[in-house]
Amino acid sequence: MEKVNDKMEESCARLDAALGSPGGGIIRTPKTSRRFNVTRGLKSEDDIGALLDRSIGIVGSPHVTTSNTTQLGLSYTESPSMMREDVTAPFHTTLLGDMTTDLTSAALLSEDDPGIRATQVLFSEFIKIMVDHPSEAQIWEELEEYQSLCSQQVITLDKLIRKVPRHHTNFINTQQIYQQLLNERNTWRILGSLYSERLNDENNIQESPMLDEEHLTDFTVVNQLYDQNRIIREAQIVIDWLEKNSADNFDLKFYDRVEYFGDMHIAWENTLKTMKNESSGISIPLRGSRSLVTSLDPDATLRQGRNLHDLDQEDEMRLLRCVFAHIRSGQISMAQELCIRAGHHWRAATLEGWKLHHDPNHTDASQRNPIFGNPYRDVWKAVAWRIASDERLPVYERAIYGALCGQLQSVLSVCHEWQDVLWAYTRTMVDQWAEEQLRATITHLRSLHPLPKDYPEEKLTLESIFDAVERRPEVIKQRNKNPYHLLQKYIILDDVFALLKEAHNWLNDGISPHLLRCLTHIVLFLRRIGRISQNMEVYCSDILVACVKEAIERGDVEQVARYTSVLPVWLQVEWYARFLHNITDDHHRRHALKLAADVGLDTSAITAAVVTSIRLSSSNRDPEGQVLAETTAEDRVKINAIDWLLYDKRQRTEALRQANALMRSFLVSRKIGATRVLFTKIPSDSVNIIVQEHEEETGSPDLSGETENIVREYFCIKTFLDAQESFTDWFDHYHQKRPVAPEKPPAGASFPQEVAYEQASKQHQGELDRWKQTLKLITKTACERLYNVMLFPEGGWLVDSGLDDQEPDTTGLGGDEGEIMPESMEPDRKHQLSVLRSIYIPQVASLLQNILHSTESFKEALQLADIIASEQHQLYKAFGTCELQRFLVKLRETSLELLDRNCDALGYPLQ
Repeated sequence: MEKVNDKMEESCARLDAALGSPGGGIIRTPKTSRRFNVTRGLKSEDDIGALLDRSIGIVGSPHVTTSNTTQLGLSYTESPSMMREDVTAPFHTTLLGDMTTDLTSAALLSEDDPGIRATQVLFSEFIKIMVDHPSEAQIWEELEEYQSLCSQQVITLDKLIRKVPRHHTNFINTQQIYQQLLNERNTWRILGSLYSERLNDENNIQESPMLDEEHLTDFTVVNQLYDQNRIIREAQIVIDWLEKNSADNFDLKFYDRVEYFGDMHIAWENTLKTMKNESSGISIPLRGSRSLVTSLDPDATLRQGRNLHDLDQEDEMRLLRCVFAHIRSGQISMAQELCIRAGHHWRAATLEGWKLHHDPNHTDASQRNPIFGNPYRDVWKAVAWRIASDERLPVYERAIYGALCGQLQSVLSVCHEWQDVLWAYTRTMVDQWAEEQLRATITHLRSLHPLPKDYPEEKLTLESIFDAVERRPEVIKQRNKNPYHLLQKYIILDDVFALLKEAHNWLNDGISPHLLRCLTHIVLFLRRIGRISQNMEVYCSDILVACVKEAIERGDVEQVARYTSVLPVWLQVEWYARFLHNITDDHHRRHALKLAADVGLDTSAITAAVVTSIRLSSSNRDPEGQVLAETTAEDRVKINAIDWLLYDKRQRTEALRQANALMRSFLVSRKIGATRVLFTKIPSDSVNIIVQEHEEETGSPDLSGETENIVREYFCIKTFLDAQESFTDWFDHYHQKRPVAPEKPPAGASFPQEVAYEQASKQHQGELDRWKQTLKLITKTACERLYNVMLFPEGGWLVDSGLDDQEPDTTGLGGDEGEIMPESMEPDRKHQLSVLRSIYIPQVASLLQNILHSTESFKEALQLADIIASEQHQLYKAFGTCELQRFLVKLRETSLELLDRNCDALGYPLQ
């Protein structure tokens, strides 16, 4: 049998030589097949599908999750109490096998940057989560759901990105969003873990029990250090967090794994084969001139100064990189298993030496509980330090032992990203604090091995760690590229003020929607747990306002309402009013107001602010300088804005006030038509409703001074519009509807023509009598309405009642009830009223003059002068020089008519 085996090996060696293998007769799985050797034994389609998911490295498949979550954590105690469940919780993976997601992904692939649309759901889902967790007791569940939601989106985007080639032009933004959500998921993890620990410490301050100094072990000493020192606990949480993040991304980032390159159970198999061939005298073609080791103990390469076989050396480097990746991911047991599968049992054993020793049987010899840890950990640490410091060894081998013994520089040599550098420093910090505690406490009967000479004397702190991390060249290159790292930094340092200040600076430089959403909910979380002081509210308000702006741009009503509700009260009205400004559809308006009421916003103040904003907006025209009688599109927008105040009867007073203000501006611009359209929009029962509401509130039907003047102004405008309408009717009837007399037939006309003329004359006379009768009625109505304007009671037309003797209120508050006076809400109101009187009082007088003169009521026309000159009404104050001259010219014409009719200039008959 042995001869058969020898012949078989000799045949293999010759075959390798014939095929040109550089290693001679080396037994090695070909590269073309070894990468896919994991497919062995798969026969069914289900198995192949499962393998496909694993081969593309999807995080969270059942195989990966089981191994990851059971091997996490490199804390000194390896105690379950040191693992934060919300940091190391299993990754949600339900989307991976969801056929609906696959169909959705297929649809999204056809779009440009599908990740943008695919992640829009996050904005509404975050709102839903916030609403579903209103109580303080649910705050940690809220953070956990934020993290879970981001995790699901990360998985979905990862599947999308994997289905297209790298650097696909349509997926640039999708890849950026993927990285943002990945960082956001990590941010929610560390936020929940650290603040859960901090609040628990603040709420449960108690002294740790004293340990029995006669039976101390390394494990109990360090365990007590964790119990008593919050800084160390938080540092360990940071380590667990960084390792969990790395574990989740292990398959995504680490493709060069040992398992993909063959099922080898013998260390350095090619070197071993070469040594056996040489000892057997077998010629090895193309062996090369390099001297290989003659012994296969772990120190052979250093001791002999020789090399391993090239393929073994390649496998060695790959194994070391993979072992370090597992250690970086907190998977120490998986790293040991990997070493064992590769035939490096001795290396797996060396990875046990860092563990703290503990003998639970010391107090009771009858117990037989398992003893764990390394009683000679100090010796192991000295040896590991020497390995990590030996520059002749591969960098990853040095980093492996450096990570376990606290030799920082060796670990930093293989760390090229912010999170890796932070992990290296934080692990070193925990090692330093634990080592100091161990050496200050007697736990061994023997003296401990001294620490290495280059062991740092000054302990690291989290503040010094971040200072050092930010000085690293690889971190400097990435500075300002990942704002989430700054968020995580300040969360770890518990520096809320610096976090908010930095975030505030991002608002000025431009900020992505997802980062803004994340910031907003972080601010809301910190506010709920009482970490936002009064001096930080300015920054918080600006961040929340930016979020509201972004929601307004997206046009999501619920998001705008919810985010506005968390603004300070003085900003809620302003920003929700801005949102409502451009909503014109009645159904959408009602929906927006309902949502605002549901979240507790002051809808009355908001709608008033909307109408005020629209009313005061203009196209930079001077209303007194330009007279455009036609109703423009801008005017119609302003008129329709009044509808905001008509949904709620309790706002009828405000509706009337706003309508009055808008009608004043229209009248100043001579837009009688627009004024009439607006007036007809106001329900006719508005005054009755105002009186009823006031009576229900106060028990008295007497309106307050402000409300009374609002109603008075409304009636003034109504009186004027009625007068204008009546004059238009009179003018149309007088000039357009007067019957035309029939044409008299020429001399010598025939008898039928004479008869026809006579009949037409009788008909004309009848029509003329009816016309005169109608004219008399219309004239009477028009004159009465015009007189109503000129002789408006209690002070005159557009004159506030009861305010003449009052001093102006500079505070903006009037009366005992603190009512806002019109002057403070509408500073131009008094000026507008004065302008309107100067425009329309002379106009009304002129129209009345025209009617009376045309209807030959000359004496009454002259009596207008007495009314205008009367000190009771003081209408003359509304006349300018030109208007007064025109009025006097018409009086002169009336007097001349009277003189021609044998009357004096005042209309009395001459004797």
